[in-house]
Amino acid sequence: WVFDDEVLLRISDPSTVLHVCVYSSVGRDRLLGQWVLTLKYLVTQPDYCKHAPPLTRSRDGSISGTFYLSDAKLRGSAVRALGPSELGKGFSGEVDMRLHWMHAASLPPPPPPKRRTAMEQLNENSGETALRLGNVRELRTALSSLPLRLSCGEVSFRDVSVGIKDLFTGYKGDIEMDLRDELANCRSTSSRDRLYEDRAEEVTDVVNMKDLFLHPVAAKDGSGLDLTAFLDGLLFDQLVPEALKEVFGTGLGGQAIGQILGGVAARSAEWARGVR
Repeated sequence: WVFDDEVLLRISDPSTVLHVCVYSSVGRDRLLGQWVLTLKYLVTQPDYCKHAPPLTRSRDGSISGTFYLSDAKLRGSAVRALGPSELGKGFSGEVDMRLHWMHAASLPPPPPPKRRTAMEQLNENSGETALRLGNVRELRTALSSLPLRLSCGEVSFRDVSVGIKDLFTGYKGDIEMDLRDELANCRSTSSRDRLYEDRAEEVTDVVNMKDLFLHPVAAKDGSGLDLTAFLDGLLFDQLVPEALKEVFGTGLGGQAIGQILGGVAARSAEWARGVR
């Protein structure tokens, strides 16, 4: 929408991420800045967002004010602490908005959601999570500043089974559609059940990890590490790559690696380096 305009969004899920992007209207569309808020905070804690104090809250539950915009790398997008001194400045300017989330009983029910595979749903969730986290470098700085020091000894995971079938079977009902003609020719219920089970078995796979061993994580003198260093050493240097190695040896492992390794590994490396 354009400035001084109103837009209505039908939203019922409080975990929805409200993502406001401001583009240039001159020439090619160019992102000038963006602002992010998990919708539940409009009700539970409206000032938990990047804004210029004061933030006005009306009796009808709406909030209005000047909101700080982050840049294309989401720098300055997240509130790491509350208070005027922690709200910072907008990396890409400011935008004035009035936001109001309300119940509208007169609206007709929303249309049914678009049909999506499990992998598509996973990708959407990952995108919203990335918006909530904001800039990774800023997040690492915030976590490192927490008064926590962590260490651990040897860690071992034994007899772990992870089912990955649902990620690769497509849409719900696809197997039934594929077998429609074959099932129609089956004379007995037991024959239909056996045919269905055989076909489902073709796309069923479970990752079995008998013994996954992780080395101790601590400073050289045995003391604790800050939170980011501890997560790097335990999760991204050991658990993630070792777990992916286990998946390589399974039937669907090759497919799984092809689809998720790029995203997981890239984000893990990105976290470890704090490049965002």
